[in-house]
Amino acid sequence: MYRKRLGDYGEYLARTILEQKGYRIIDVKYHTRYGEVDLIAREGKYLVFVEVKTRIGRRFGSGLTAVTKAKKQRLIQSAYCYLRGKGLSNQACRFDLLSLTLDRQGRLEACDLVVNAIEVEGGNYY
Repeated sequence: MYRKRLGDYGEYLARTILEQKGYRIIDVKYHTRYGEVDLIAREGKYLVFVEVKTRIGRRFGSGLTAVTKAKKQRLIQSAYCYLRGKGLSNQACRFDLLSLTLDRQGRLEACDLVVNAIEVEGGNYY
């Protein structure tokens, strides 16, 4: 339960951070059979699929290192499901990763946003 609460809190903080950077959040916790996309947003001409990783302290490294090849594949598959389901097959997209580091009291210590962090081979989502 602790991990879920931490993740939910991190996603809440992420929405605020991304909105301050000009992103417009359009969906949260989008579920597919492949997994969940934490946040889906618009930023400029892009539809952005955002993976949020939240950590307390730096003992286990940045949350960015927790995004494995398998996780990236599931994100790509989930994004394709979203695009197909919404009739957005020609929409310009990208994947951003947002790593949040909190102190023991839940205050934000560090925020690392990697824009276009996951590349899709051939530029296709299918």
